[in-house]
Amino acid sequence: MEERKWVFAYASAIGNGHIAEDIPCQDSCSVCSYPGFDIAIVSDGAGSCANSHIGSAQAVEFCNFQFAGLIKNKGWCADTVPELDEWHREAKGAFLKVRDDIEKYSLNSNLDFKSLSCTVIVVVAFEGGLLVSHIGDGRAGYCNRELEWKPMLTPFHGEEANQTVFITSYIWDDDVVDNFVRSTVIKDDVHAFCLMSDGCEKSAFECNIYDPAKEQYYDPNRPFPQFFNSNLKILTQLATEEKPQAEINELWKTFLAAGTDKLKIESDDKTLILAVRYP
Repeated sequence: MEERKWVFAYASAIGNGHIAEDIPCQDSCSVCSYPGFDIAIVSDGAGSCANSHIGSAQAVEFCNFQFAGLIKNKGWCADTVPELDEWHREAKGAFLKVRDDIEKYSLNSNLDFKSLSCTVIVVVAFEGGLLVSHIGDGRAGYCNRELEWKPMLTPFHGEEANQTVFITSYIWDDDVVDNFVRSTVIKDDVHAFCLMSDGCEKSAFECNIYDPAKEQYYDPNRPFPQFFNSNLKILTQLATEEKPQAEINELWKTFLAAGTDKLKIESDDKTLILAVRYP
C-alpha cells in the first residue's frame, strides 16, 4: 500500500441565500488519490442557471477522469513535473474534453447545455510540486515549509460585478482561450494547499481592500495565514488520531457552514478543499 502524502478535508456547504430561496447547493468538489499523485477539484455552478448544481457535479466527475488520464498518459510524477508551457497546453486540452463531455451529458439528459454552466479549479498534487489550472473565479493558495502562504491563481472577473466565465462559455477559439483558461506550476517545497469557491474567499483571503490614497478597492489576493494555520493544526491532529475521511469531511462541512462569523452569514455556497502533508 502506497504511503499517504497528504491529509485532506473537503466539503460543500449551502449558503444562506440558497436556503432562503430554496435553491440547491450549486457547488461540488472531490479529491481522488492515484499512485504517485492526487487530484483535487472544485466547481461552482452559475447562480443564474437552473441546472448548474448538476453541471458542477458532472464537471468534477469528468475533470477527474480526463486529468487523471492525462497525468498517467504523460507519465508525470514527482521527478518529472512538467514546465508551465506543456502543462498549460495539456490542461487546455483536458478542459476542452470536459466541456465536450458536459455537452454530451446535456444531450443525453435532455438538459440545456448552458443551464449546466460552472467554473472549475483543478489541482494535481505530486511529491515534487503542484499543477494548477482553472476556468472562472474562486481562489487557491499554498503554504511552503517556511509557513508562507501564497496565491496559486488569479480569479477571472469580467467588467461587471460578480461576472466570470464558465467551462460552457464561448471561450474556446484559439485566439482567445488563453485569456480564460489559466495555469500555474508550483515547484516550491509545498507544506499545504487549498482551493475554494468564491463563497469562502471573504473568510479565507484578503480580496477586497480599500485604498484611501486611490479612493478605490483592490484585490491583494492573499491567503489569511491565521485562518488556514489553525485549521491545519486541527487537520493534522485528526490524521494523527486516524479519523476516517468521512468523519473529517463532516466536521469540515460543519465548519464551513458556521465556523466563523463570516462563514456563518455568507449567502453563497461554500466549498473548500484543504490539504496538508501527512504527519
